Amino acid sequence: MNLDRLPAPWADLFRHPTSLPVALGAAIAVLALGFFAYRLLFALLSRVARATQTSLDDLLIRRMRLPARLLVALLALHTFIALRGGELPTLHKGVLLLELALASYLAIEIAETMVIDYWLAERRKVQLPALVRHLLLTILYLVAGLSIVGAVTGVDLVPLLATSTVITVVLGLALQDTLGNLFAGLALHSERSFGVGDWILVDGIEGQVVYVGWRSTRLRTFSGDIVILPNSIIAKARVQNFCAPDRTCARNIEMLVALDAAPEAVERAAQRAYPQVPDILREPPPRLWLAAVTPLFQRYVIKFWIADFERHDLLESELMRAFFRACRDEGVALSPAAAQPGLAVDPRILDPRAAVDPRAEGPRAAVDPTAAPVVLPAIVAVPAAPAPAAASGKPDAGPPRQQGRPAEPLPEP
Repeated sequence: MNLDRLPAPWADLFRHPTSLPVALGAAIAVLALGFFAYRLLFALLSRVARATQTSLDDLLIRRMRLPARLLVALLALHTFIALRGGELPTLHKGVLLLELALASYLAIEIAETMVIDYWLAERRKVQLPALVRHLLLTILYLVAGLSIVGAVTGVDLVPLLATSTVITVVLGLALQDTLGNLFAGLALHSERSFGVGDWILVDGIEGQVVYVGWRSTRLRTFSGDIVILPNSIIAKARVQNFCAPDRTCARNIEMLVALDAAPEAVERAAQRAYPQVPDILREPPPRLWLAAVTPLFQRYVIKFWIADFERHDLLESELMRAFFRACRDEGVALSPAAAQPGLAVDPRILDPRAAVDPRAEGPRAAVDPTAAPVVLPAIVAVPAAPAPAAASGKPDAGPPRQQGRPAEPLPEP
């Protein structure tokens, strides 16, 4: 303790140690006054907090209670040591170090709550990313700690930090990946590519962002698993955010329709299917277009918009089921099996209207539901007919017979 800066009476008091009862009584008095001031101050703060609508002041009061009690106790201990004439200089410096550390902690907590939580978050509606917040707090605590240690011990730490080039290089090489993830996380936060709650697709993994930290980002997939991705990988990968610029998301589903289906009938089926799924957005309206026509089928694409990407699997399934029912009502066959050779299909699939109208005649006659599936013949190239027997001058010998053992007769039915 530098006594030269104190007035002469106080300097003489601290140079000449007082008796133990006097020092102990003074410490107890400081402790009592400190706790009285503590209770009075926090009672006033609690009354002000109850009058406000925000809960930040209540949170700040809860954070300050324990450090404030410790600070009062340390002030009483400091008084006792100082009145005893500094018999224990190491203990005296330790107590002073703890006092300044607690005071710095209280000041930083108050600044954090008032600036970040109240002024930015509530008044300006600006959400500071957690990574940036932790980085700022780390810098503040580091600066405060070094300043306190230098002030109490009298050691100038600036030359020590400036000349530690070798240590800096070693730490930089050892923490290369960690620092890369850290700066990648800062870049992601500054660009605001995604936030907590967004559904993204990165590196072939689709999931919801549940946490963005210093080193990594955590995604929860549709199966409920947690995937941890380093920030450096996300910074280098292609990221698709399904919730940006807003949470409205467009989805496409493909439907295969028989080749002989009329596009007008398919359009009518789609218009009947849309109202059956109420969670599909009506603005913008769903769309249907013919994407391709192949020798086997027609390929249609239905594009629709949803408000919640998390339900896209369920809504796609519901829309496909509704479209299937509408196509059945419109007499449109969805399966392209009619154009595939050698495939067993139900006759009712080839023409759904045949089963609807049992009195139809001709090709749309009613089909027996108990009939076995029809095996469509393979479409193959017909070989050229053999030359007539008259042209060759030889009698027609019929088909060639297999050499070796004679053919066995067919069994009687």
